Amino acid sequence: MKKILFMACILMFGIHQSQTYYSQNFNTGLNGWTSTDLDGDGKQWATINASNGFPSLGAGSLISYSYQNNVALTPNNLITSPLIDLSTVTASNVYLTYAQVTHAGYPEDKYSIYVTASNAAGTITASTPVYTETVAVGGLQYRSINLSSFIGQQVYLSFRHYDCTDQYYLLIDEVQIKTIPNNDFTLKNVSLNRYGLINTDYSIKATVKNNGAQSINNVTLNWNDGIADHISTIPLASPLGFEQEVTITHPVAVNFASVTEKKLNISISQVNGTSDSSPADNTLATKFTTVSQNSPKKVVIEEGTGTWCGYCPRGAVAMENATNSFPNDFIGIAVHNGDPMQVDEYDTNANFSGFPGMNVDRSLLNEGVSVSFASFINERKTLIIPAALNATTALAGQALTLNASAVFRSNITNANFRFAAVLIENDVKGTAAGYNQVNYYAGSTTPMGGYENKPNPVPAADMVYNHVGRMLLGGYAGQAGSIPATITDGQTVNYTFTANIPTAYNISKMKAILLLIDATTGEIVNAAGPFAITGTLGVHDEKTDADDLVIYPNPSRDFIKIQTKGKVDLKIFDASGRVVLEKSGVEPDTSISVQDWVKGAYIVSVKEKGSEPITKKLIIK
Repeated sequence: MKKILFMACILMFGIHQSQTYYSQNFNTGLNGWTSTDLDGDGKQWATINASNGFPSLGAGSLISYSYQNNVALTPNNLITSPLIDLSTVTASNVYLTYAQVTHAGYPEDKYSIYVTASNAAGTITASTPVYTETVAVGGLQYRSINLSSFIGQQVYLSFRHYDCTDQYYLLIDEVQIKTIPNNDFTLKNVSLNRYGLINTDYSIKATVKNNGAQSINNVTLNWNDGIADHISTIPLASPLGFEQEVTITHPVAVNFASVTEKKLNISISQVNGTSDSSPADNTLATKFTTVSQNSPKKVVIEEGTGTWCGYCPRGAVAMENATNSFPNDFIGIAVHNGDPMQVDEYDTNANFSGFPGMNVDRSLLNEGVSVSFASFINERKTLIIPAALNATTALAGQALTLNASAVFRSNITNANFRFAAVLIENDVKGTAAGYNQVNYYAGSTTPMGGYENKPNPVPAADMVYNHVGRMLLGGYAGQAGSIPATITDGQTVNYTFTANIPTAYNISKMKAILLLIDATTGEIVNAAGPFAITGTLGVHDEKTDADDLVIYPNPSRDFIKIQTKGKVDLKIFDASGRVVLEKSGVEPDTSISVQDWVKGAYIVSVKEKGSEPITKKLIIK
């Protein structure tokens, strides 16, 4: 964006016209602005690249310090623009808009803004400022100052940083002088659960931004489900100024009595009882689908890690903490980078920007890793989801067959779901140097799962790696065509994956995780497992003779009976792998009530004395 002097830049949005008379972003230096060191201490305004902390500000910003190089300063620094021509302005208002930044911990830098006919420093400071502020809250903020009284004049604009000490810095950028329409607002974001239970209230939250000169006191918000409008005028707790945002909740909840799929249009029709002259950015749409009953939800956290990463032991500790604290709600997968356990496709597509990092259900991306995942798991484990998952495995030598199933509880047209599976391995060890774990927590006084008592690096002989992502079945994005495009409530969908497990992997330590992926968004909608490839939930050719196990009636609504030769130990698992029933010494043909069970697919494991468990699928309707 280039500086514009003595001319107007016309920006057209719909029928709304806005005029910019001056613009400067300092990306190429001071560009004609004059800095004056009023107190002669050798410190004055300069330009700095602050884009690392504030990317929107670009490569250059004005900065003046009240603390620098461990020295407290008392600045008195002035900076003045070139001459700005407002003599040809015919609009009814002109505003100065700009971005300001102060330090989050030390925000109280003071500054004033002057608009004068002279650029002489003495004349400027002797005049009355058009605005003065001692910043109360640090970080990036935007300001607007009404300069309409200067229409028809040629003026200089000045910023003065002064009357403060031992704070940190004042940063100014994105300076514009322009006409702002009185009523210009944007619907920036809409928040609503993607899925919801029938006969249940769900609230629509809308984020509104004020781009206009007039403060907003109330917003008229509407949501339409294709049948009816739901219009409400919502008062704001405090006036919303220029460039400010607020999130409001529509008082009429979304609630449907039947299983349905809806496209909801959410729009702002008015603020303060007045329409927007550029309504193109006042409407957003979102999908909402009801489910007949909820299905168990597991939260998947894929953690980016590497043996070269000295802070990655923190991620390993967090994985174990979550596994122990949320055994029924959490699935962890360690996605390795730059070490012998790296799977190229997994590492590339997970696209972690830092290590340790994590993707939560592939919905929250590149999140930071602490020693606890609890807040993420607690937030997402209660989400309503459209399908329950289950899987069985069979192994012949190194050849794996994974049978995936999903029981859907929604009616969905143009669905874009895919099955995917991840094979993980625990107790991974190696002798090569690449298995040494760099450990920045060595000698730390802060507990870190025992890593504080280990050396840096931890020798490979002392390292065991868990949750290691080894293989992707169906690819990172899932298997195209594995789930049909039209889904109906109660429909069961099955798909079979096959793979050859490399001999370098320890199959006895491997488990399978089944994923349901929304291919449109890339998010993991639900997951199930981990399923043992040779364990209770897996159907292993050498150990299982399913023909000897008879469960009837199957499908069932009220009860089941298991036909056996003698007493057995019984376990029944739901679609998420939870044990829903466990009994020992069950007599043959004992009636077991399933009347209150959630509809869907289950796995029944029966173990007779002296034999391996036998498993079979059970459907509850």
